Amino acid sequence: MLRQVLLKFLHLLKESFLAVLDNLFYFLSFLIRKDKNLWLFGSMFGNGYADNSKYFFKYICAKHPEIRAIWYSANADVVTSLRQQGYEAYRFYQPRGIVLALRAKVAVVSHSLVRDIRPFAFTPAVVLVNLWHGIPLKKIALDDKVSELRNKPILQPLQWLSRLLCPGFRRQADVLIAASAEDQRHFSTAFSFPSEKISITGYPRNDVFFRSRAADETARMKKGIYVPTFRGKENSSFDFFAQFGFNVAAVDQRLAELNVRLYLKLHHFNFPSREIQQAIRAAKNIFFYEKLDAYEDLPDFDFLITDFSSIYFDFLLADKPIIFAPFDKPGFEGTVRQLYYDYDEVTPGPKAQSWPQVLECIAEVLQNAQPYAEKLNRTRARFHRYVDGHSCERVYDEVQSLLLAR
Repeated sequence: MLRQVLLKFLHLLKESFLAVLDNLFYFLSFLIRKDKNLWLFGSMFGNGYADNSKYFFKYICAKHPEIRAIWYSANADVVTSLRQQGYEAYRFYQPRGIVLALRAKVAVVSHSLVRDIRPFAFTPAVVLVNLWHGIPLKKIALDDKVSELRNKPILQPLQWLSRLLCPGFRRQADVLIAASAEDQRHFSTAFSFPSEKISITGYPRNDVFFRSRAADETARMKKGIYVPTFRGKENSSFDFFAQFGFNVAAVDQRLAELNVRLYLKLHHFNFPSREIQQAIRAAKNIFFYEKLDAYEDLPDFDFLITDFSSIYFDFLLADKPIIFAPFDKPGFEGTVRQLYYDYDEVTPGPKAQSWPQVLECIAEVLQNAQPYAEKLNRTRARFHRYVDGHSCERVYDEVQSLLLAR
């Protein structure tokens, strides 16, 4: 207990020091001329290379060589990996990275306005682009009244202190990206953000669904991926498997009969017991999907299984079956998180309440997905204004319009 308190105190001390440092760099930034062709990118609270920022970054590097695109991260492994791929990347507070961050005219984030990229880069002269990271099914930010994270009392004084120490923490984005009028409306209330500054372009990461892909010449098995919303907090005991009838041997056998490989993409908070993990790793048709970013591979899966994850909104663009497995729906909805919609209304696919039912649903949709096709099409039209693979282009055009207005 004492160790945890000490670690929290040291973390608070570190963050306070960085906020003061950010404040100094912030005011220094006013003296430095911005370069409209120098763009800064970050994602996942500075720790990962993924999501909309990643795909927009790759697009800019490939299609607009006149722009110097730089990935900025707290993660040394991310920086090293990107440099090995030929991209330009710097770690937070690396001297060369600080200089470039102070010169950048455009900053692009997807998860946090103050943690994807350090806030000293966000002076009023900078075009700040928030790509966000998903169409919300669960209520978020100011709309979220029940989740534990939203209502932790300790967060309020920390947020107040950060905003006091560094004006960059108070900066609003110049544009927020949405996929349809549905999330445009929710983003406006959740972030107290003017709807006219929310641009419906589609998400850069979803352009992957429209790329030509090499045909698999082998007599391949069908592939599905299970992506649930994480539950609880670190070291929590929530188990998606044993309590809902996941018998590894039985599931593996049934998947073999269906000629299916099932991949499990889980949050690290919610991995099953060590015994189940060992059994899964020994199975022939069940695999843990261990990449941080699933979107490169997502179009290759034949079906998706999820519960409350907004990934299914994106997978609608694949025009493939979706199986919904909200095992704990009565305890989740309204207590863990509130939802923006009636769940059954916006989930175009069969519902399962246990793993044996999931297997039945897999067999059902592989044999005939047509019963859900009409509802899937309606839901896709509702949540995606554009179905064409040109979202990156529209975001680029939006940024250029903002630059011209400066």
